[in-house]
Amino acid sequence: MTLDIHAPKADTSAAPLDVIALYRTMVTARVMNDLLKTRKTQGYFPFYIGCAGHESMAAVLAALEETDWLALYYRDMAAWLQRTGDLYGPLREAYSRTTGPMGAGRNMPSHYSSKAHRILPTFSEVAGLMPFAAGVGFALKQQGLAGELVLCSTGDGGAATNDFHVMLRASAVHQLPMLIVVEDNGWAITAEAKLQWAGSLVEMAKGAGVYAEEVDGTDAIATYQATCRLAEHIRSGQGPVLMHLHLGLLDAHSSSTDIRSYRKKEEIELTAVLKDPVKNFGHWLVEQGYLQEEDLTRIRNEVRAELERIEQEVLKEPEPTGERVMEHVLYVPEWRENTPRGTKRQVTMLSAINEALAELAQRDPNFFVYGQDVGSPKGGVFGATASLVSKFPGTAISSPLNEQLIVGIVAGASLHDGKSRCAEIQFVDYHQSATQTIRLAARIAYQNYGTWTMPMVIRTKSGSGGGGPISSGGAGGGAFGHSNAGEQWFTSIPGMITICPATPFDAKGLLLEAARSQSPVTFLERGRLYRAEPPKDADGHVIDAIASYWQVPDGYYTLPIGKARRLKIGEGPTRVAIIAWGTMVLEACTAAANFVKLAGGAIEIVDLRTLAPFDEAAVVAAVRDANRVLVVTEESDLTSFGRHIHSWVVQHCFYDLDCTPGFIAAVKAPAAPYNGREESAFYPTAQTIEEQLAVLLAE
Repeated sequence: MTLDIHAPKADTSAAPLDVIALYRTMVTARVMNDLLKTRKTQGYFPFYIGCAGHESMAAVLAALEETDWLALYYRDMAAWLQRTGDLYGPLREAYSRTTGPMGAGRNMPSHYSSKAHRILPTFSEVAGLMPFAAGVGFALKQQGLAGELVLCSTGDGGAATNDFHVMLRASAVHQLPMLIVVEDNGWAITAEAKLQWAGSLVEMAKGAGVYAEEVDGTDAIATYQATCRLAEHIRSGQGPVLMHLHLGLLDAHSSSTDIRSYRKKEEIELTAVLKDPVKNFGHWLVEQGYLQEEDLTRIRNEVRAELERIEQEVLKEPEPTGERVMEHVLYVPEWRENTPRGTKRQVTMLSAINEALAELAQRDPNFFVYGQDVGSPKGGVFGATASLVSKFPGTAISSPLNEQLIVGIVAGASLHDGKSRCAEIQFVDYHQSATQTIRLAARIAYQNYGTWTMPMVIRTKSGSGGGGPISSGGAGGGAFGHSNAGEQWFTSIPGMITICPATPFDAKGLLLEAARSQSPVTFLERGRLYRAEPPKDADGHVIDAIASYWQVPDGYYTLPIGKARRLKIGEGPTRVAIIAWGTMVLEACTAAANFVKLAGGAIEIVDLRTLAPFDEAAVVAAVRDANRVLVVTEESDLTSFGRHIHSWVVQHCFYDLDCTPGFIAAVKAPAAPYNGREESAFYPTAQTIEEQLAVLLAE
């Protein structure tokens, strides 16, 4: 497809504008900036980052509609005021009041956010919101919400980040309704803008397939008129636009920097004379006869008096207390017990995942899976989306080869309407380019004190076996980049739910429940389990205790997140409790069946199913029943989730233990060698577990 990246042909006139009201908003932003800067210096609060020089963003907002979505930069106080009219909000957040509309006093000031006003929750990580903003734009286009657009703003430093380029690429590839504003004040903290990119930002954007223009941000009317025209370009379906908005930074980067330590006196003075949008707009209003010189002083004094009055009210409002520190970390859905009514059939885990995704698409017309190759006729390299491709065209959408882009699109689309969408990352090893976006997604509910939640499912193949596209199972073929277990990367993220099923029945039920979560869920799918059959003992007999979980009902059913499954193999008192998940559950079942056949008694396998949050009560109960514990993980024996479980048992169940818990893991090396023999030696097996059981029971 040839992209039209030429200038908008129509000379769109600016819509009627109340220039006095716009000026008052810009003055309010400046006066509030100066007030908060003074209060920080006086020691009223620890940090402030200002907006002086960026007030023409109010003109950008004046040209947009109330239904447009905003992903704002931390210097966008004027944009906040133009959209919300809320003078209390910035003061409440600066003073960390529980009444703060952006984070209830939990987030840093200047991190503008309002669900009611469609202002997306932003982050301290520069431009970190941009992949999410692209996801909102993707949802607008997917749902046919013509006329709505997403304003996404950042500074010149932000335009150098991976997040910015991910958003730019997504906007161009999918021709999203995005107005991208780079507020270039010439400085990224203490580094000049020329260090952020080489050549022309406008030409770079055009080369990527995004129409772009240079705009003088020191002129409020020129900014307003350009925004009107460019917004019309986007609304008419001509694709995204980048506005390179040239501004001046009138203060230091933040209250933590001294402007004189890195900027020359002459440059500071010239910026104040030529690049002050509030002063420039005031002069224009006087020249055009809208105001007199004395009106400019009067408006400023009125605003100052109003803000000081509001400040006194805010100071009387409550501050947060330490008791709330664990509120809004995680949203585990309350499980609603449901009995599967569909006909049961023996299916593979891969088929069960296909069925779950099809159920979700049937219930939500806007549900989709987004990832590399998922929209191909095969349904991705493993075929996990084949049912969506054939039964629900358009719900499995192939992405560019960029995991941060994949996660950002899904996260933003999920933010848009509060319903879970699904990202597929082919191999868990590949998630690492998306780590910042994943961490930020998990933090959204906490930093905004529950105003925003982040429903999203990240499905990914993990662990040994399954290999690359060639290998269908067993050992060998995966090698490095395809074989990491991966749980330690997600279970260590506050606000993230991590699930790793061992059976087809659990995979379908837990995936359907994961889509109900208002916290992000990582769903680890072990490659060796995609096509695995029920485990067998050394004599080739299927192990009855687990075999029934290959019988999967038709239709919709869910299983509880955070609840383990306890499987008992053998008769009589439990001699050892094995704690495992994923592939190691099958290996543990085989080991237990072989062991009890020779030694008698019973062994219990605790299949955690959910790794974070894991079922602490089930673990404690199993330890008390057995008094001897073995933790088995497919991870390398470094700082792993398995080691966390092992230490947790020691800490919380010490007096119920007859001996030190055993621990089995993969070797301390990168996962995993390509050839079958070396890969088999890399990971634990049923034989490894049997040997350790004998050691435990001998103690």
